[in-house]
Amino acid sequence: MNTGGQREPWFRRPASEPFILSRMAFSSGTTFHSMACFPWTVESWNSLWVYGYPSTNPELRAKWDTMIQQWIGTIAVGGHGSFYILPKLGTAKPLHVLLPDCDLDVQNIAWAIKSNDPAKPLLVLTVASVIVIFDVTSGSIVGRLRGHGGPITSLAVHPSQPHLFCTTSRDFTARIYDLSLQPVQSPNNPCWLPNTTPSLAGPAHGLHMNESEGEGIGQCVAVMVGGRSGGHQGPVLCCAFHPSQPLIATGGMDRAVKIWRIPPSVFDPPKNPQMAREDKPLFSTDLLHKARVWAVNWLADDILASCSAPALMRRTPDEPEDTYWEDGTVVVWQWLGFNRFFPPDKIPQKVMRGTASDWRNSESFKTLAAYHLPTIVRNVHIHRSLTHDPMLLIPIGKTIRIFNISLFKPRAPPRFPLDDLSLMLTTQMTLGDDNLHGPAPGSPAHESTTTKDVDVGGDGASTHAGDGDGERQPNARNSPAKYPPPAPLDALFESVEGWEVTTELQRREGPAELPDITMCAMGFEGLRIVGIGQNGTLFVWKLREQFLS
Repeated sequence: MNTGGQREPWFRRPASEPFILSRMAFSSGTTFHSMACFPWTVESWNSLWVYGYPSTNPELRAKWDTMIQQWIGTIAVGGHGSFYILPKLGTAKPLHVLLPDCDLDVQNIAWAIKSNDPAKPLLVLTVASVIVIFDVTSGSIVGRLRGHGGPITSLAVHPSQPHLFCTTSRDFTARIYDLSLQPVQSPNNPCWLPNTTPSLAGPAHGLHMNESEGEGIGQCVAVMVGGRSGGHQGPVLCCAFHPSQPLIATGGMDRAVKIWRIPPSVFDPPKNPQMAREDKPLFSTDLLHKARVWAVNWLADDILASCSAPALMRRTPDEPEDTYWEDGTVVVWQWLGFNRFFPPDKIPQKVMRGTASDWRNSESFKTLAAYHLPTIVRNVHIHRSLTHDPMLLIPIGKTIRIFNISLFKPRAPPRFPLDDLSLMLTTQMTLGDDNLHGPAPGSPAHESTTTKDVDVGGDGASTHAGDGDGERQPNARNSPAKYPPPAPLDALFESVEGWEVTTELQRREGPAELPDITMCAMGFEGLRIVGIGQNGTLFVWKLREQFLS
């Protein structure tokens, strides 16, 4: 509804077509696997390094403005053994950088900045289990880091501390790195009692390797350890920093979403920093999703959105081979324990430790909205900005579907259990091992519980009289309880209005058949959407001029 003569923004008018295809680029002989848009503007200077960085320095501010003018609109794309830097939204001459002695894919790429040199943007790349830091100004590799015991699955840079980034891995851990520090050349691990010497357990236990951490810049300052103590019990697939608090959320193959506290030493490193280990999160649950969690992001201080893959489900417990695939889900939920650890108008406590109920499948959350995703969805992008509502982008085929998360409807309440189901569950209740096979014949309990068998199928109850021994039917007690299914979730594409951008609009050049879009992102203050496809294809959509005001 318009108020005061002002028109509503495009992200609150689903019937509009706000974006138009403006640029396509093709690179023969390669396939793109990752991408990252330059994330900062001139105004970003006021929100970076809020923990005491001298942002009012006029000399540094002038260098920052110059750097922004040079690199704004730049897109970084990772390929096979190399990556591309495309300035000016792909309209200028691209820079192709080959990684030495590398025949693997660049699976993750992100922009970062050193806190002691903010005028030089960096690119952080991951190849298998190795991290590569590239200086785009000098065009050289300035750091190589090792530490993970398995392939790296995701990469995230802190929104207000861009010298900090986190990597997740198939070694069940997540590691936070600081670009302002130097790599550790010898292991500096704690002592595990009863031993009196530093442990040499290695990355599998969240410790340093038994060799050099790497060369150049960057040091691991914190590890979220996996294992039964409280960490992930499977590969960690995604992570997201909290925009304002020392928190990070992770999701993994074990269906769990966890929220960890970032140790204070990460933001204020001592003179001789040591790697901090966290093995118990402030929140952990696997009740949100039924399959692996491969995307998580913060929408507000205590509200998150997470996505999961399709789940293989059994129809009945007695028939393991009778299975079906249930579509993946996107869930918007609220962490109810946020104010307990971060009370409003109070200084956060120095020591934060949750209880066993926090990191052992906690129920301290509230589901706000949930929808089913199509089975073929393999990637999503959640764009959060201070200028507009949070947006969900889903590439599917040659189209990108866009949804406003704030327009999601609350989830429908579950159905109330049926009366006959309650009666059936009551008749199946037993006390002790003596009652596993039913009461003795002739006893009062036997007469009261075996006179009628409940027919859950709806054909009514049947009375067994004149049987002599009065024995119950064999399957009456041993049959599994059939609980009512939970409230079915609506399909996102059918229930929520959104927008579409496609590769077929106003196409003037390129091959006759364009490849599908495999990954997309909204960037540059929400003014552009960038997508990459197979066979080295890059798409750029721009916001129509009539939607800019």
